[in-house]
Amino acid sequence: MKKRTVWLVLIVALLVAAGGGYAAYAYLLAPPEAPQEPVLQTATSFRGDIALTAEGTGNLLPASEVALGFQTSGMLAEVLVEIGDQVQAGDVLARLDDTDARQAVTGAEMQVTQAEINLALAKNEADAGLAQANLDATQADYEKVVTLAAHTGDQLAAVRVGLDQAVTALADAQEAYDQAWDPARDWELEWNRTAAKLEAERESTARNLEKAEDDLQVTQANYNLAVIGIDDSALQDAEIKVTSAQVALANEATQLEQLELALDQARLNLDAAQRTLERTALVAPVDGTVMDIAETAGESITSGPVVTLADLETPLVRFWVEEADLSSVAEGNPVNIVFEALPDYTFAGEIISVNPALVTVEGTSAVQIWASVDVTPNPVNLLSGMTAEVEIVAGEAKDALLVPVQALRELSPGQYAVFVVKPDGNGELEMRTVEVGLKDFVNAEILSGLKAGEVVSTGAGESADTPEIPSSDQQPEPGGIMRFLGGG
Repeated sequence: MKKRTVWLVLIVALLVAAGGGYAAYAYLLAPPEAPQEPVLQTATSFRGDIALTAEGTGNLLPASEVALGFQTSGMLAEVLVEIGDQVQAGDVLARLDDTDARQAVTGAEMQVTQAEINLALAKNEADAGLAQANLDATQADYEKVVTLAAHTGDQLAAVRVGLDQAVTALADAQEAYDQAWDPARDWELEWNRTAAKLEAERESTARNLEKAEDDLQVTQANYNLAVIGIDDSALQDAEIKVTSAQVALANEATQLEQLELALDQARLNLDAAQRTLERTALVAPVDGTVMDIAETAGESITSGPVVTLADLETPLVRFWVEEADLSSVAEGNPVNIVFEALPDYTFAGEIISVNPALVTVEGTSAVQIWASVDVTPNPVNLLSGMTAEVEIVAGEAKDALLVPVQALRELSPGQYAVFVVKPDGNGELEMRTVEVGLKDFVNAEILSGLKAGEVVSTGAGESADTPEIPSSDQQPEPGGIMRFLGGG
């Protein structure tokens, strides 16, 4: 066993020495190899799809979100929804204690009813001519009172005449008395014949004077009683009633207008009370999903949101792409959206708006974009805030004629050519101008100047079997192996 091992070791050593000698010979003594000549690299034009895309990330957001609160203060009586509920426009979401509001509506309704009754009665009276009839009646009453007052006046005139006569009779009696009792006639008492006549005259005038005085006192008393018995208050009352009736008739149209205005005001008060009652109910203005409930029943509400609704039926994705991808961003461009939580689903959409200014996202300048999401094909539940990966399709062509971008030679800005390998087997190249459409990092779309299946040069590599291929900036020689399509 030991001898066999020794022989094996010797054989291995000899092989190693022989290999090392050959390596030294090859490196130091062997003649140098000839340089390899360029190898023509080619590719065949083909039909395929090409798309220009840019990628970004963002979040799912509601198309619209509204925070709803009561327009009046009060005690929150009940909340009728829960977070996540789907509601329709017009659904009641919550209610305040509406006891006072309902009472106010009832009182306003009673005021409207009373105003309607007042107006109806006034119209009925106007239609029936009651104001004119009342004026006619008071006028007749007034005429009666005037007639009665005139009769009373006649009686007073008769009494006054009697008083005047009594005054005249007293004056006459006084004059006769004065004449009879004149001291200048006392001499007549000295003669018997004249004395008896004078005494008789004096007695007669004294009695007449006394009687005239008594008659005057009686007629004066009668006159005073007649004056006291006259009462003109009835005449004054009648005059007042006539005047009032005249005013009522004249103001009949104005009164109707006032009652109509009172009815209008009562109706306005009722409308205000009803609106106050309506404000005790929080109503959904649009269809949506309940996202948040800020208050609970029994709390006092003054201001601020109580329920937040969001439109998740037509959500939007807000996302960002790098500033360098701005050329791929335009309203109307389609997008493909994959949510992190739903990697097996791809949602279609399109860009609906682009912010006019760059924003900073995680320290990097970015373009902020809003895109729609078509949720109808995928029956899954999307939640607000979900993270999304978004691919913008800036351009896309199906079944397009494609060549590698290495085959393009730019003649001038926007002008390209390709070198087509002629099919004769000699490896000659033909330079053709081509119209280029979409272009990504791998392939370019050829719109004209080339056919599917034609072979184009993509450059030159190292080889001993092929001649050097001219670069794109070399000009073709007349009559040489390169020529322009249709050139001289």
